[in-house]
Amino acid sequence: MKAQHFAAEVSRLGSAADDHRHGDRTKPNGANGTIGTGGSGSWPEPDLSLLGTGRRSPPAFPLHLFGPWAGWCERKAKGASAPVDYVAVALLASVGATIANVRWPQAGTAWSEPPVLWCAEVGPPSSSKSPSMDAAFNLVRFAEDRMADGFEAVQQEHATAKQACEARVEAWKIEVRTAVKNGNPPPAMPADAQEPPAPVRPRIRVADATVEALGALAAGLPRGLLLVRDELAGWLGAFDKYGGGGSDRAFAIEMYGGRAYVVDRMKNPEPLRIRHLSIGVLGGVQPDKLEMILNGPDDGLASRLLWAWPETKPDFNLARGAQDDGPMQRAFARLTDLLQLHDEFGHPEPVLVPLARDAEDRLEAFARDIVERCHVASGLLAGTLGKARGHALRLSAVLEFLWWCGGSDQAEPQVISPDAVTAAADLLNAYFLPMAERVFGDATIPMVERRGMLLAQHLRQNRLPEFNAREVRRQVGGMLRDAADMEAACKQLVEAGLIRPRFTRAGEVKGRKSQSYEVHPEVAVTRPFADSPVPERSYPPCANSAISANSSKN
Repeated sequence: MKAQHFAAEVSRLGSAADDHRHGDRTKPNGANGTIGTGGSGSWPEPDLSLLGTGRRSPPAFPLHLFGPWAGWCERKAKGASAPVDYVAVALLASVGATIANVRWPQAGTAWSEPPVLWCAEVGPPSSSKSPSMDAAFNLVRFAEDRMADGFEAVQQEHATAKQACEARVEAWKIEVRTAVKNGNPPPAMPADAQEPPAPVRPRIRVADATVEALGALAAGLPRGLLLVRDELAGWLGAFDKYGGGGSDRAFAIEMYGGRAYVVDRMKNPEPLRIRHLSIGVLGGVQPDKLEMILNGPDDGLASRLLWAWPETKPDFNLARGAQDDGPMQRAFARLTDLLQLHDEFGHPEPVLVPLARDAEDRLEAFARDIVERCHVASGLLAGTLGKARGHALRLSAVLEFLWWCGGSDQAEPQVISPDAVTAAADLLNAYFLPMAERVFGDATIPMVERRGMLLAQHLRQNRLPEFNAREVRRQVGGMLRDAADMEAACKQLVEAGLIRPRFTRAGEVKGRKSQSYEVHPEVAVTRPFADSPVPERSYPPCANSAISANSSKN
C-alpha cells in the first residue's frame, strides 16, 4: 500500500493543538471503567497524546544572520509562496559549493575543511520547495554563464590542438615503420603528440549523475560542485543499483570531506584522480521518505545533512511588480572571481583562510559546549552533534563570503571574523540543531501510532461524537485505507481511552456487528496543552552573539 505521509494527511484534515504525551494507555474504557460495549457510563481520563502530530514545532529561521541577503530571501520566499527557510538554506548550499575548493576556513594550525554543505529541505509535494530552490539556482546559473564566457573559443582551440596531435602521431608512425624496416631503433613519440585533455564547460550545479560521471566532473572542474536532487531519497536509493559493493555510498561520503580520491573506470584503465573531492548536496525530501534516509546504514551520512522542515501554509500569492535580480546576480558571481591556487606540481589547491584569534576562541567555546551535549545524546542526534563543530567552521566561511559578496566592494576577506563564527554557531543553535530533533523525532514514531494519530485528528477536526470504522476508512484513505490498518488505529484509540466500541447489529439480522465507536467528549475540545511529547531544548547562544540586523555586515 502506498500511503500518503501522516503529516501531509494531518495537514489536509486540519491542524491540532500542540503535541503532548501522557497517561496510561492500558486503562479500561468501557462504561463504569470496564471494557465493554460503551453506553452512557463515565469515561476514564483519556491519553490525549494521539491528538498531536508527534513532532515538535519548527524553529524560526534567524534570517537577520544573512545580512545584506536577508531582504532578497524574503522577497524570493514571498514570490514562491513558501517559507523563507527553503530559500535561505538553498542560498547557503549554493555559496558553499561555489567556493568549495577555492577558500577553506582554517582553525588553529591543523584543522581546515571545505565549506561545502549538505542540505535537505523537507516538505510535501505542494510546499514550494522547488520554486524556492530555483531562486538560488538563478544566481548560480548567472555565475555559470559568466564562468563559461568564451568557452566556445577554448573548444575550438582544443579541436585544433587535437588535430595537430593526430597529425604528429601519424608522422611518428611513419617514422617508426621506416626505422623498423631499416633495422634502426624506433623514435620515441614526440611530447607534443600527446592529445590534450578535453576542456569541461565551467559549471557549479549538476543534477542526476552516476558516480563515474560525478568523478569525471569533479576531476575536470576542481573548484567544486553542487549536486541537486529533487528527491534525495531517490539519490540514496540508487546507490549501488548496478553493483559496486557499497562503493557508491562510500564515494558519496567522501564528497563531503574534500580529500583526494581515485575513481576506477570500467572502460578506461587509467583511473580518475581527484585532488579534492568536494561536492555539496541540496535536495528535497517528502516526509514519508525520511525513514529511507534516517534508517540507512550507520555510517554518518544522515548526520552530515542540515535539515529544513518549516510549517507550510495553504497559501498562494503572485509576485507583482518589477524585480531586478541583476545586482544580486552580479554580487553572487563575485564568488567565481576568487582565484584558485596551484602547488609546485600544478595541482589546484584551495586558499586557506584562517580564523581571527577571537574567532578561534568563540569556535573553541562552541565546540566544548557541543562535546558536553554529545555525552547526553544518543542515536542520530548524537551523530549530528558530532558534526556540529565542523558545520560551524564551514558555515563561518560561507557566511563571511556571503556577507562580502553581497555588501562590500572591498577586497576579499583575509580572515574569518568573530562575527562570522558567532553567526554560524547561532544558526546551528537556533535552527539546524532543533530542526534535526524535529526531523529525527517524527521519523522514529512507529507506523501504528501514526495511524492512530491520523484517525484521532479526523475525529477532532469533524467533532464526531461517534463513527463507523468502515465509513471513516473510506473517507480518510491513505494510511487508513486498508481494513487491517483501520482496525489497528481504532485499537490504539481504544487503549488511549479516546473511543469505545458500540458494536451492534441492525435489527434481528444475523451477521457481523457494525464497527461503530463512541468518541470521548475531550476529543472535540480545542485547547493548548501543557505537555510536549519530547522536551523542547533551549540552546545557549555562542559567546558574544550580538549579530543584529543593524550589524556592520548588513
